[in-house]
Amino acid sequence: MTAYLQQLYHLLEQKDFEPVFGISGLFLRIENPVLYLLAIQPLDESSAEHQTAVCALAERLQNELADYCCTQLVCLYLTIDDAPAVPKALQRTERMTSLHHIAWHFVPESGSLQVAEDSPKKLLGIEKLLQMAAKGEQIPEDTLYTAPAARLPFATLSIFAVCVSILAYGLLFGKQAQILDAWSVSRQGVLQQGEYMRLFSCMFVHSGLTHLLANSVYLLYFGTRAEYMLGWKRFLLLYIASGLCGSVCSMLFGDAPSVGASGAVCGLIGAMLVASREKGASFTGMNYATMLLLSFAVLAMGFLDIGVDNWAHLGGFCFGALLFFVMLYWKAKK
Repeated sequence: MTAYLQQLYHLLEQKDFEPVFGISGLFLRIENPVLYLLAIQPLDESSAEHQTAVCALAERLQNELADYCCTQLVCLYLTIDDAPAVPKALQRTERMTSLHHIAWHFVPESGSLQVAEDSPKKLLGIEKLLQMAAKGEQIPEDTLYTAPAARLPFATLSIFAVCVSILAYGLLFGKQAQILDAWSVSRQGVLQQGEYMRLFSCMFVHSGLTHLLANSVYLLYFGTRAEYMLGWKRFLLLYIASGLCGSVCSMLFGDAPSVGASGAVCGLIGAMLVASREKGASFTGMNYATMLLLSFAVLAMGFLDIGVDNWAHLGGFCFGALLFFVMLYWKAKK
């Protein structure tokens, strides 16, 4: 059992569960707006003392939720033994409270998981980690591509530099109107005039400094992370393909000429949403709940303003999420 617990603890730490200092078998994980407390019960005479410590910690954490930027606390009490048993939660969960109690009992030899009444059978993938530890399995490498630690995200920085250069040239030399007219994407420009290059060129043109800054924040933050995960070639494939899909949607369903990197940037946001769901916050810097909220906010805010190309946003976002998922699946199959 000791070897099993060591393996399980190792897997938990790999999945962003932080051990609680001073109390064995206790782990914390933040998935805003929920704080999770995992308590693994010892099977010796210290069990009662351990339960008391867990209850005290849960009560203290409940009072400190605001410090963790959370509103809910979920306490999972886990017993691991070779003999099957009916698990019982430390306390009963009361309605309209911020503290929720869950109890599991796992049998490593048979891989059997029993759950207490009203407790979920799945939580943060812990049920999978229990099985993996029983089989002696390791978590697959969380990267799609291993980048040297000192390597700069050259592709991301190059895209940013091109966008800045085009806007600077247009503003400094009075060419902004001509650039917008020649490089924007529209149904007339692409389908009627046959200028299909507009589907690509519009991704690097911005209407003004504010427009560029808004897109650059997301480009630099998520682009850097996506490039480190994918490598520069697959990152460019993801970025350009998402941008092209956004341009096509804008051309087919939009009513006015459109420019900007937002279609491609929304593709990055969609990809990072999938990454946070499948890989956790290790590479995105945000957990799944936060990424989901951010994605919704980015897409929804466009409908609250005029002159925003929402079709480009939606097209780029959906295609970026889909393409990144395919990349994950393809990598796993290799």
